[in-house]
Amino acid sequence: MSTILRVAAQYNFTDYLWPDNITDNSFEADQQPPMMEYYQPLWLQVILAILYACTSVLAVIGNLVVCYIVLGNPRMRTVTNYFIVNLAISDILMAVLCVNLTFYYSINFHWPFGIVMCALVMYIQMVSVSISIFTLVAISLDRYVAIIHPLRPRMTKRRAFIVIVVIWLLAGGISLPAAINSKIETYPNSSTISCSEQWATDQQRSIYTISLMIIQYFLPLLILSIAYSIIGYSIWGRKPPGERERHRDARQAESKKKLVKMFALIVFIFAICYLPIHTFILLLDHHPQIQMFHFIKVVYFAVHWTAMSNCVYNPFVYCWMNAKFRNGFRHVFRFLPCVHYTPKEKGPLRRVSTYTTHVDSFKMTLRKENSVSRYSTSHGRNSMHYY
Repeated sequence: MSTILRVAAQYNFTDYLWPDNITDNSFEADQQPPMMEYYQPLWLQVILAILYACTSVLAVIGNLVVCYIVLGNPRMRTVTNYFIVNLAISDILMAVLCVNLTFYYSINFHWPFGIVMCALVMYIQMVSVSISIFTLVAISLDRYVAIIHPLRPRMTKRRAFIVIVVIWLLAGGISLPAAINSKIETYPNSSTISCSEQWATDQQRSIYTISLMIIQYFLPLLILSIAYSIIGYSIWGRKPPGERERHRDARQAESKKKLVKMFALIVFIFAICYLPIHTFILLLDHHPQIQMFHFIKVVYFAVHWTAMSNCVYNPFVYCWMNAKFRNGFRHVFRFLPCVHYTPKEKGPLRRVSTYTTHVDSFKMTLRKENSVSRYSTSHGRNSMHYY
C-alpha cells in the first residue's frame, strides 16, 4: 500500500490509480486502472474545488489569527497556548502546501510540480499530522500533571519549547523515509507524470505504513483516551470533602472543566476526521477489488476532504469554548458588520495581572478580618456594660 494512501499522513490516494500499485494482474502496463475510468462531471469538480479552496483559506486565516492572539499579547503567552500555536503552525503548513496540490493531483492524475515538490508535499503532509497528534498528547500529559498531581512543579515555558522542538524532530524523523522514497515517473504511451513512493519491496512499504498508522493514530489516541478519562473522573467524578472546600475550589474547577472539554473536543474531531480515511485505506489494502466500484473516486474524495478539513476546525473550537480567544477573534474581525466588539479595557485582550488580583484579594480579606475584629470587640464591650 502506498504511503500516499496513509490516513494519518493525509496522503493523496492517487497512488492507487497507477498500474504498478494495482494488485490485480489483469491490467496491462498501458491500460487504465479502474479508478481512472471514472471521471467526475464538471459540476462535481466545481463543488470539490470550492470545498478544497474554502478549506485552505479558512485554515490559513483562522490559524494565523490564533498565532496573532497568542504571540501578540504577553498575557496569552502561556505553556498551553504555546502548544496551541504549534498546532496552528502545523495546520497552516498543511493548508498552504498540501490541500490544493493533492486535490489537483487527484483530479488530473498528473504531477507537473517536479520531484522536489513531490517529496516536499509528502513530507510536509506527514510532518504536519505527526506534529498535531504529538502536540495533543503533550497537552494532555501537561493537563494530567496539573490536575491529578497539582503539587508537582508545572511545566515552564523553557521546557515547553524543548518539548516542541522534540516533537518537530520526532515528526521529521519518522517522515523522512517517505520523502526519500518519493519519486516521479512517466508511464509508457503517456505524458502523464505520477508522484508516488517507490520502495524496494512491498513488504518494506507495508511495514512502514502499518508502523506509521500505529504511531500517528492508534497509539496517541489510546494515550489521549486514558489521560482524559482519568482527568474527567478526577474533575467530575469526585466531590470535595467539605462545603467550605467546595465553595473555595468551585471557580478553579470550572476553569479546568472548560479547558479539558475544549481539548477533548479537539481530540475527538481529529479522531473523527481521520477515521473514514483510515478505514478506506485498510479496505483498499485488504480488499483491492473495491477499486472496481464505479464511484470509488467519489468515496475517495469524501474521505480525503474530511481528513484535510481537520486543519480548519481548531480555531472555531477556541473561539467557541474560550472567552479570551473569542475576545481576540472579535478584536481582529471587528471591521465586519456582524461582529460586535466592545472592549472593556484598552487593548483587545488586556487583563489585570494575577499578582495584582492576589494583592487586592489579600487586602480585602484583611479589611474583612479587621471589621469583624472591631465588631467583636465593640460587641463584647457593649455586652459587658449590659451585664
